[in-house]
Amino acid sequence: MSYELPFSKPGGWSVQKVILLALIAVHAAWIVFHLTLVSRELVNPWKLGGYGMYTTAHPKPAIHVFDSRFGSVEVSISDEDRLQMARENNYFILRCHPLSVDSLQNFLKNNPRFVGVPLRFIISELKMLRDPIRPERLPHAILEIRWTGQTTFKYAGKVCDQLFRGNSELKS
Repeated sequence: MSYELPFSKPGGWSVQKVILLALIAVHAAWIVFHLTLVSRELVNPWKLGGYGMYTTAHPKPAIHVFDSRFGSVEVSISDEDRLQMARENNYFILRCHPLSVDSLQNFLKNNPRFVGVPLRFIISELKMLRDPIRPERLPHAILEIRWTGQTTFKYAGKVCDQLFRGNSELKS
């Protein structure tokens, strides 16, 4: 029993050969594109194929919530809330996207104790630092909520050195 590779017969091109070469070319192009996105810090290097994961530590994004009235006091939120917020933001694969308004709405709906409270959300990531070489958790994105009424709030923040802002009203 012998197995023949697609290119073992020298005679002519076949549909199989063309499809195989096209898939190899698309795959190679995706690797270059993915590494470009990773080098510009637009995507998580461990996602969407993971070709950039060998260039850095896994960022392991984490959500921290602070009550702005008390400075840097972190408020406790459930793991379920953290998971839901990550899920609603595509697990932070696209690193330069701000927290979605829907995720903020759902978080406040699930945690009515925070309605009317000025909050600060910080998404931190694990980064590799040099001199000495070590992993350290650093803030990557910040979002602040300021209440303008009982059910309306303004939000503003910064992610990937770009500012964003908006208004929203709590949904029932």
